[in-house]
Amino acid sequence: MRRRWFGALVLIVLLAACGGAPASPPTSAPAAAPAATAAPAAAPAATAAPAAAPAATAAPAAAPAATAAPAAAGAGGTVARKDILVIPSNVNIPAPDIWNPYIPGTFILQGMNQNMMEPLFMLNYETGKIDGWLAESYSNNDALDEWTVKLRPGTEWSDGKPLTSDDVVFTINMLKQYAPQLNWSGAVKQWVKSVEAVDDRTIKFTLTGPNPRFVMENLAGTTSQAIVPLPKHIWEGQDPVTFKNPADLKTGAPIFSGPYVVKSFSSTEFDYKRNDNWWGAKTGAFKLPAPLEIRRPWVGDDATAGQMLVNNESDVGGATTPSILKSLQAQNPKLLSYTDKPPIGWIDPCPRMLTVNTTVKPWDKKEMRWALSYAMNRQQIVDVVNEGAGATSSFIFPDYKAMKPYQDAIKDIIAPIGEFNLDKSHKLIEAQGYKLDAGTGKYVGPDGKPLSLDIVAPPFMEPWARMVVQQLNDVGIDAALRTLEWGIFRDQTGRGQFQAATDWDGCGSVIEPWFGMQRYHKKWVNPVGTAGTEYVDNTSNAGRWSNDKYSELIDQMGSLPVGDPKVTDLMKQAVTIWADEMPDIPLVQTPAILVWNTTYWTNWPTADNNYIQPPGWWEHFLRHLVELKPAQ
Repeated sequence: MRRRWFGALVLIVLLAACGGAPASPPTSAPAAAPAATAAPAAAPAATAAPAAAPAATAAPAAAPAATAAPAAAGAGGTVARKDILVIPSNVNIPAPDIWNPYIPGTFILQGMNQNMMEPLFMLNYETGKIDGWLAESYSNNDALDEWTVKLRPGTEWSDGKPLTSDDVVFTINMLKQYAPQLNWSGAVKQWVKSVEAVDDRTIKFTLTGPNPRFVMENLAGTTSQAIVPLPKHIWEGQDPVTFKNPADLKTGAPIFSGPYVVKSFSSTEFDYKRNDNWWGAKTGAFKLPAPLEIRRPWVGDDATAGQMLVNNESDVGGATTPSILKSLQAQNPKLLSYTDKPPIGWIDPCPRMLTVNTTVKPWDKKEMRWALSYAMNRQQIVDVVNEGAGATSSFIFPDYKAMKPYQDAIKDIIAPIGEFNLDKSHKLIEAQGYKLDAGTGKYVGPDGKPLSLDIVAPPFMEPWARMVVQQLNDVGIDAALRTLEWGIFRDQTGRGQFQAATDWDGCGSVIEPWFGMQRYHKKWVNPVGTAGTEYVDNTSNAGRWSNDKYSELIDQMGSLPVGDPKVTDLMKQAVTIWADEMPDIPLVQTPAILVWNTTYWTNWPTADNNYIQPPGWWEHFLRHLVELKPAQ
């Protein structure tokens, strides 16, 4: 049996950073939110995202023994600004009382993902390692169909009860039983034949077949999230499809295992207090995070968010363009960017896409999808949205060093995708019987109806979406944008109840091609009206494209270890099919111009201090928390 310890290196070292799905930088003033209540609101919104994992370091000070209701620093008194971490958000949460990360559509980036939930492992883009968090090691048999995970000693839930193998087994079996109704349940049902607790610290997974990526894909997460354990003593007997896991500030609920618990919450602000009894610090696995509280207020516009950074009212934010970054730093020299060297910004692992619902006519025809692609002036999008920062994109891969060999292998195949050619777009549309009306400048079909496309986007995707709409109108397509609240966007796209969307549908490949490409597998196609399977904060194959040969090639790729040379040949065959069919329209790479305020907190993960990937909206933010140092 081959053993892979917590520091084991992923076969391909990833030197570039990556971050994730949607979630944006700055936002609101640290005003104290109204006292949270465990409001039982219904609402199926959800996305599961786990926590970050650093190399474990001895944590100082053992905290007092955990009690049923966790002790929180600063309780009973006013906490000084220097002890508070303020992280604005640009998403208003319509159902703030849902703390169930497995309900499709649930928003977890309000801190549940970054402060409270913890994964077993975490993929560190900067080192290429799978680091342990709740778990310390994993191993596999030679056939790659049995995986054994060892938990760290002393893991606990925030109510002080032990976190054991039974909790992990319970969570996996719950996902398997309720597939496909819960996030991650589709993958669990597909791969996990059985799971057993060998002892309190050891879990054995028996798979349905060989899977060399089982830990990386499911237990570590390649981007924003991974499967996170749930406390059996809280969830047993509940219906996980409807159970909101409500907050109860008297008992400390919702119960997770991370270093923070809920202090108060509303749709416009989520506040958390440190759990001084956190297992990670008590056992010496990690340092106790320095911030006594974390406040996550909602700020609806970039200008207000930027001013908060300038006024030292927030600690984490961003800039939409390089010129705004320079302006912010000129007003506050304490503001630190990810890098001051071109290209400005960190490249998010999720290139922006125009996803087309292939069940909707006439977009079910590949010729019409190609017409959309030829109408896209990708360089103009880069120039307008990000002042030239970033790059165009002709496929779903991010521009990471670890992905370059794969990008080079397919560059000739995908080259036509990046072409901006209005003449070709016109010819493809007109070949389908549409005629350009001289009066309106829009195409009209044989039935007399205009050629239209309804495009949906969440608020943070609006800059890209507006450019797409403008360019499609320029070619004669009556395109319109509808900006949807996050939960509604997730629900409608997940159920296939949309025509097109600006999103990040192919996100996931950060060190090898299989993960992102398998999101277009036919297995993810559900009937319109039925929720899809979510990964990386959106639905896999939301456009419901199905191709037997492509799916077969993806299955063959998935059976080979990361780095196997056969993967490249299979990838090229699959990309050839994808490029011909054009199930999604690639647009641009996504630069994230991250900004940190060093007035109160230092040791941020910059390009020169890259201990982990830098965005603050994914699971690895847990690593940030244990690394941050007070500036005062």
